Amino acid sequence: MKKRWLLPLIGIGVAQAALSVATPGKGMVSIVSHRGWRDSYRLAAGKTRLTVVPAIGGRIMEYSLGGKNVFLENPAEIGKVYPYQTRLWYNYGGYKTWNAPASKWTNGGWPPDPALDYGPASMEITGENSLRIVGAPSLATGLLMIKDVSLDARTGDVRIVQRIRNISDRSQEWGVWDVTQVRAPCFVVFPVNVKSRFPKGLLYMIEGSEKSRQWTVENGLCIVEYGREGAKIGSDVSEGWMVWFQDRLAYLKRFPALIEGAVYPDQDALAQVFTSGGKPDYIEMEILSPIFRLAPGEEGSLTEEWKLTLLSRPVRSRADILPALRALGLRP
Repeated sequence: MKKRWLLPLIGIGVAQAALSVATPGKGMVSIVSHRGWRDSYRLAAGKTRLTVVPAIGGRIMEYSLGGKNVFLENPAEIGKVYPYQTRLWYNYGGYKTWNAPASKWTNGGWPPDPALDYGPASMEITGENSLRIVGAPSLATGLLMIKDVSLDARTGDVRIVQRIRNISDRSQEWGVWDVTQVRAPCFVVFPVNVKSRFPKGLLYMIEGSEKSRQWTVENGLCIVEYGREGAKIGSDVSEGWMVWFQDRLAYLKRFPALIEGAVYPDQDALAQVFTSGGKPDYIEMEILSPIFRLAPGEEGSLTEEWKLTLLSRPVRSRADILPALRALGLRP
């Protein structure tokens, strides 16, 4: 029997998403050419900017303070757009969302579905400093990604609601997977769970990661110092935050902590860090939601809050990290 696909506009308890580009409205939303990608959408607040590129999946390619971008923009892919009907993967950088776990992907775990990864997104201006990003629907998986992004006009803080919608005619089980590529060299820090199911609170996710010199666990914290080694770890964190440091710039991600009784991908390792090993240099700060059982038309969501701060003192060694965390209000 021929498969029937539900229209992407079907929703459960949410507003319908526009599938056409809205006319620029009032406030601080502007449409710009970003690094050669025309018709990019920019939110601004003082010296803080956030830029979305619809042509490559609605990626957020810029979150910057005073012109200093936290996110990787891969020099090899700047300004490029590719057909997404193939199964090729292009590492643009920036922030995007995938469906989790990867072990259930139809292609054996790699690469991600190209429609969800870099299919062209539709945009809607939903407020004076907010956007809705509607990704390309995937007929292969029967999924649609929707992101509601707002930038606080006073602080430059970001709130992002990431939703995965089942647009197929069958029930499915998936989670939301935030994959954010940040510039390196840098430090990335997150709290480990004192009651973790993993030794020292860490799950080693790529062969050889347990031997990497990039991570240490001390005082309830995992400290990642990028060292050009390709490796990956995960953690069942009980506090929902992860922070990136590069000199005086700090990027804080807040997210829901581990929910007791919920089932997560990757053995409940809802916070993950991947180090690229070079060419280009970057770290991935990855956050995962629980796995949702979605009937046709239903959604699951993951909400995060982002903050960019210029510290009074630079973070250049492990000794600088605890004072920096205190400055951010993350440690007493």
